[in-house]
Amino acid sequence: MKLNIRVIAAIVLTSTAFDGICKCKCQGQRGATGSQRRLCVVPKPTALGQHGGRFCLTSRTRVVAQGEARAEAVKLIDYLAPAMGYRLKLSEDSSSVVDSIHLRLEPSSRDRLGQEGYELEVKQRSILVVAAEPAGLFYGIQTLRQLLPPAIFSPRKVDGVDWAVPCVRIVDRPRFKWRGLLIDPARHFIPVGDVEKFIDIMAVHKLNRLQIHLTDNEGWRIVIKRYPKLTELGSKMDWTFRRKGGSGPRCSGFYTQEQIRRIVRYAADRHITIVPEIEMPFHTAAAIVAYPELGINTAHLAELPPEQRWGRTKGLIAPRPNTVAFLQNVLAEVIELFPGKYIHIGGDEADTRHWARDLEMQAQMKRLKLKDAHGLHSWFIKQMDTFLAKNGRRLVGWDEILRGGLAPGATVMSWRGTSRGIAAAKAGHDVVMAPTSHTYFDYRQAPDEIGFGRSVINLQKAYAFEPIPRELNAEQAEHILGGQGQLWGEFIADERRREFMAFPRACALSEVLWSPKNDRDFAEFLRRLVEHLKRLNFAGVNYRPLDRSLIQTSGTKPGNGLSPGRK
Repeated sequence: MKLNIRVIAAIVLTSTAFDGICKCKCQGQRGATGSQRRLCVVPKPTALGQHGGRFCLTSRTRVVAQGEARAEAVKLIDYLAPAMGYRLKLSEDSSSVVDSIHLRLEPSSRDRLGQEGYELEVKQRSILVVAAEPAGLFYGIQTLRQLLPPAIFSPRKVDGVDWAVPCVRIVDRPRFKWRGLLIDPARHFIPVGDVEKFIDIMAVHKLNRLQIHLTDNEGWRIVIKRYPKLTELGSKMDWTFRRKGGSGPRCSGFYTQEQIRRIVRYAADRHITIVPEIEMPFHTAAAIVAYPELGINTAHLAELPPEQRWGRTKGLIAPRPNTVAFLQNVLAEVIELFPGKYIHIGGDEADTRHWARDLEMQAQMKRLKLKDAHGLHSWFIKQMDTFLAKNGRRLVGWDEILRGGLAPGATVMSWRGTSRGIAAAKAGHDVVMAPTSHTYFDYRQAPDEIGFGRSVINLQKAYAFEPIPRELNAEQAEHILGGQGQLWGEFIADERRREFMAFPRACALSEVLWSPKNDRDFAEFLRRLVEHLKRLNFAGVNYRPLDRSLIQTSGTKPGNGLSPGRK
């Protein structure tokens, strides 16, 4: 749900107050008590007003919550305990407001706050967070954390810090309901602990969708019990055949179904939905290595040992009835593991000329009365869309699923610019904008850095992203669910590299997707980001340091802990 500006405008608060508060240099001393430093919130709240004074957290402070709000209250206590060195007490007694933090669910606030919005009021003797749904309380907690000194993000006790919160009143809700990132364990496997840390950082930024690219030519990363060879064989690609010099990493590993359930639970606790991606009909070499009968005229592959099948599959399945049944059986197990509404099936980059030249596929096109191979691609996607719809799910695919006619229930993820997303929205389909021009965070951040391709997406470019194209009218714009940043894994081999490529560009993206469009100002964002990066320092995030020119633009002196020189 996009932001209802008229509802927010009715509240006697102004977002310009936020600009006045945060046009500061954010000095950042650990023991400082000034309010300016602590109001540099990312993403920027919809509306904020400041009172005089501050609320001080001590070991006597209570967290008061009842019913469903108690679960969010426990999370707040868990977040604060490591750095403060003590746990706040949880209480259901709301009669006393002194020295307490109250978390309250009020369903009647839904009209003004939506499902993810919140109100946060800090007074000198108490704090109140109100929301219509638990997600709103959670996001209010994330803002409250950012109002404390940056050291609150430390995983260990920090002495000598004044745990004070400036007195403010915030009313906040997201502009878009899809605020996502993508990670790619198919190319380089990502251990469960690394995924969980990434989810934690996403939660700080109020991002709520994590797409996990679980399968590709380079590897199959999820156990499917009906087809065990998918991981027994398909998870063990040797990258050496892709390297001219004959050297390169062996890319292997997979998630058990219990590990998948753990990741899904971990994300759900932070109000993040995992969107699984099972690639088809292209990017399927790992599956064909494991089960050669899925491919096009690949009987010869079965005669080869599995380690010699890599690179000989064309990466494209043959959409014969048995193959369709195979992949629907895979999706049936995926549905059981991922309770979210959306299942991503890829659908991109398929070279359908291989089908057009194959006698078996020619016969199938004739039998189905299809005009050409593009029609066969569309037919295949519709088989998956129908299957998912019957099971209460929605298909998501890259914008190539428009080719040959779009399945009726499909959601389009527009990556080749925005034109296909525009076409889909005009046709009445939901769209997630994810263009290479602004959201491919595997692209380099400066010309002299390592990254995919030759394009450069720096922090300014990421912040300039606008998910709703001007070509859409108000009704059509309602189909734009939001946007997503992509971290494809070919050049991202480990956690440190992933964090370096994601942040702070994902900080910028979070503001694009959460905050009101008319409030975006890059220079003002930089002033808040300088303080925000100190939080990421304490959290152990290996973000890319700001360029010197950006530090100068922010008005912050160099040598402020913002240039750790890590890559």
